[in-house]
Amino acid sequence: MRARGRATIGLVAGGLVAAPVLIGIAYAGLAAVGLAGVGRAGAGGGRVFRVLGDPESWEAVWWSVRTAAAATAIAAVAAVGVGLAFRGQARGHRAAHLLSVLPLPIPHLVAAAAGVLLLSQSGVLARLAYAVGLINGPAQMPLVVGDPAGVGFVLTLAWKEFPFLALVTFSLLATRGPAMEEAARTLGATPRQTFRRVTMPMLSRGLLPAIIVVFIVIAGSYEAGALLSGSHPQPLPVLTYERYLDVDLSRRGDAYALTLLGLVIGVTAVALHEWARAWSDDGG
Repeated sequence: MRARGRATIGLVAGGLVAAPVLIGIAYAGLAAVGLAGVGRAGAGGGRVFRVLGDPESWEAVWWSVRTAAAATAIAAVAAVGVGLAFRGQARGHRAAHLLSVLPLPIPHLVAAAAGVLLLSQSGVLARLAYAVGLINGPAQMPLVVGDPAGVGFVLTLAWKEFPFLALVTFSLLATRGPAMEEAARTLGATPRQTFRRVTMPMLSRGLLPAIIVVFIVIAGSYEAGALLSGSHPQPLPVLTYERYLDVDLSRRGDAYALTLLGLVIGVTAVALHEWARAWSDDGG
């Protein structure tokens, strides 16, 4: 009976946590088919079909997915590299740990503003390059803020999310790494074999949930996209917000359909994580 009571409490608590998300998804779904939201005009799939048939929607999806994937990959590789290089208890290693996680509490808006200040053609790097004679004027500074490729966005978000992934890496190496590596060496594995068959699989498996979280956060980052991206193509969150503010009320409902596209991106990332975990559990 006690077990059943705990299960009921857990179910209720989980439902309360999930309720705002589920209500939001339900509202977005109703608004996407014209049953709720601004400019509702009765049930119909016109908004959904208009969004799905608009090349700008898919350009926004692709921009957000590829930039988020690139930033996440850079942050993950850097986190693993720093974690492996500074995994000891020496004073210098502890200092490296502290410096790595120092930017963790910085809000995304502040990080995006710092990216503009540092990377724009009139930013700090451009001024330093001009001061030392590398360029003759701001126009010669490579365009990485507001560029279609999203280079400034990728670099800024990779820097912003690196501390989180580094913190997870440090924790994995400190708590799981020593025991597993010692067991492998006891069984006769060489240092190279231990690294390839124990350390890296342990890190990849332990980091994967955090990597998925980082990818979803970056793909859904409005403030960084608004400050660092160009006018075309736009990040999906920026396009969604602009649709919601459209002067044509009949087009404002498109924002809800775009919101559901963003949801699909997140759900797909989680599904890929579950598939990768199941494949790993099966010995693939």
